[in-house]
Amino acid sequence: MFDLSKRPKAAWTEATPYLIYCAIAFAFGNLLFGIDTGSFGSIQALPSFLNAYAPLGANGKRAFSTVDKSTMNSVVWPGKIFGTFMFEPLAERLGYKKTMYIVAFVQFIALIVQMTAKDWKVFTGGRVIAYAAVGVVENAAPSYISEVAPAGMRGFFGGAMVVVVTIGNLWGALMGRAYANEPRKLGYLVCVGVQFIPAVLILFLVPFCVESPRWLLSKGRNEEASKSLDRLRPHADVAAGRTLVEIEALQEAVEVQESMDQGRWIDLFRTKGGHLRRTLVACGIFFFQQTAGNQLVNSYGPTFFKIYGLGDMAFTYNTMITALGILGAIAGVMLCDVVGRRPLLIFGLALAAVFSAVVGGLGTKPSLSSFDIHMMVASFVFVVVGNKMGVNVLCYLIASELGGTRLRKKTMALSTSFDVVSAFAITFTIPYLLGKPGANLAAKVGFVFMGICIAGVIFCFLFVPELSGRSLEEVDELFEQNLWAWQFRNAKTTGVGARIAELERGGGAPVRDTKLDEEMAVEKVQGTRRESA
Repeated sequence: MFDLSKRPKAAWTEATPYLIYCAIAFAFGNLLFGIDTGSFGSIQALPSFLNAYAPLGANGKRAFSTVDKSTMNSVVWPGKIFGTFMFEPLAERLGYKKTMYIVAFVQFIALIVQMTAKDWKVFTGGRVIAYAAVGVVENAAPSYISEVAPAGMRGFFGGAMVVVVTIGNLWGALMGRAYANEPRKLGYLVCVGVQFIPAVLILFLVPFCVESPRWLLSKGRNEEASKSLDRLRPHADVAAGRTLVEIEALQEAVEVQESMDQGRWIDLFRTKGGHLRRTLVACGIFFFQQTAGNQLVNSYGPTFFKIYGLGDMAFTYNTMITALGILGAIAGVMLCDVVGRRPLLIFGLALAAVFSAVVGGLGTKPSLSSFDIHMMVASFVFVVVGNKMGVNVLCYLIASELGGTRLRKKTMALSTSFDVVSAFAITFTIPYLLGKPGANLAAKVGFVFMGICIAGVIFCFLFVPELSGRSLEEVDELFEQNLWAWQFRNAKTTGVGARIAELERGGGAPVRDTKLDEEMAVEKVQGTRRESA
């Protein structure tokens, strides 16, 4: 029996340079999304973009209508939904590396369409294509990282992906700031053109990564899987024979999985094995990642600040908030394997709720002083930091863990599709909440996001389980115990998954022993019985 209630602190410090390289190479794919979301909030307000695409108003200025803004920011999400559902068949048939190559080439096509567009509708069509690539990569990167990283390091490497997204946000915001006063087409074309860089990085970096050992084992390529795992783990573990034991345990887990009925989409909604519960938790986390205030800054930050007469500083404030958001993401990455997922989720959403309320309160004042304006900007900083250190860092990681062995890719695909639906709804709605035609709430919109954040705190406390330090193979056993969310942290497991978790932490016997054989045999029989029951 293996008790994982005492997990090592800072397990990530034992990561090999090659494991770090592989995680970073796949995480770079998320620059695609980070740069686009960070830049388009600024691009749509750039003089160069307005001169190229916006109609001339009665006041002699070019501007997009509320309907056009809402359309530009929301219609891209169906492309992402398409990408999320394409991920599972692509990764299952081709593997993670070839899937990433496809992402890069789709991004090339999308950017060519955007840079040659003569109309904002065609430009938006190019972004729809780009978001199809984003839908694939936002599933591929966390799934790959969760499969190659040991249990104690999964939070660190999975969360680092969000740091990359946030760096992309900052990159995009800085590009908008640099061309804030450029009236020629060059201004927005450069901001779009830099998005070729992450696609090129994928094509140059991913070929030197290993394929996921778990995926290779599922295809019967056991020797390749063993070699891949040896490259990912510390030399001392390889020399001691621990990777041999780990690969045999993983192989046994794959055999148990294959002896069962293979997971179907409908199984995501069955109560057996806790899969309906897992699906609802994964979708819920993604809902709050989109609706807890992040999209207000990402998509409409400069527009919001211009409402309050900060036109000259709108791009600067947006860039500053994005930069400070990186610190929040880094804090979340460093802490998620130490304090756990649940405390970070609850604290981050609570922080966002408090400062969303501050923004809303300032919005009730008939006029704002200079101090009030700066307080509003500071509050946005804490809303973003709270989101970044909690739900933004952890949503992809937790979703990639919840599916266990049989339904991991399908759980990711469905939950990230719900993420897209949530993003579509919030980005379409925000313009109508902020101005006319609509509720014309302006800063009072903070009260709306406060309510959402409070609901998120309650949801995370009641329903989100603690899976830090657990192997992916352990998750199924944990959910079969029918635990409350707060009981997962100290729950004990006895199957092969617990053995794999111990091996991933560098523990366990250096060679195969009869105890391991007996445990794996028992687990196989129990798994078969559960399926036939």
